[in-house]
Amino acid sequence: MTKTVTGTYESANQIRNARNDLIAIGIPQEQIYIDEENQQIKVMIADETEPEIEDILKQHDASSTNVTTN
Repeated sequence: MTKTVTGTYESANQIRNARNDLIAIGIPQEQIYIDEENQQIKVMIADETEPEIEDILKQHDASSTNVTTN
């Protein structure tokens, strides 16, 4: 089962930095979606990587995070 972790930000720079960190830990670019209109980054992941992804999004001051099951 996969999940989508969504982080909402106040700036494009925060999103860019979070994306770079996600790629640095091995998340494939194809699993990262940037929603510029809503200032969000969405990451499709397996269950076991959820806590690590949420930590990275929070490190970049996400104003909110949300996890949905696909």
